[in-house]
Amino acid sequence: MKHIQYDRSTILTSDDVADAVIEYAAALAGGNRADTVAVPAVAADGTMTTTKVLIGPSSQLVVEDAEEDELEREDVEFVARLRASALTFEHDDAIHADTRSDLTSGAADDGPADPQRPHV
Repeated sequence: MKHIQYDRSTILTSDDVADAVIEYAAALAGGNRADTVAVPAVAADGTMTTTKVLIGPSSQLVVEDAEEDELEREDVEFVARLRASALTFEHDDAIHADTRSDLTSGAADDGPADPQRPHV
C-alpha cells in the first residue's frame, strides 16, 4: 500500500493505483493539461472509498510507502484507464529521471551530458 500526499490530504491506496496516479500526473504536466481523477482509496475506518482529486501542471503529489496491509485492493481497470489516458498525449512515457542512466552519459565524472544527444 502507498500514501498519496495531495495538498493537505493523505490518500491510502494500492501500490499500482498510486504509481498510475503519479505517472498520469507527470503526463498531464508534460502536456500542460489538467484532469479530475477519482482515486480508489481506503478510508480511515478501513472501508473502500473514492477520493476525487484535480491533477494539473502545478499539482504537487508525493507517493510514499505505507505499512503492508490486508486492505490492499487491486484495481486493474482504473490503472489501465489512467495509463491509456496518458498515451493520448504527444509523449507517452514518463521520464523516470531517477532510473535513467542515459541522462548522465553513463558516468558522473564525464561532465555534463551531450546536449546534441537525443533523449530516448
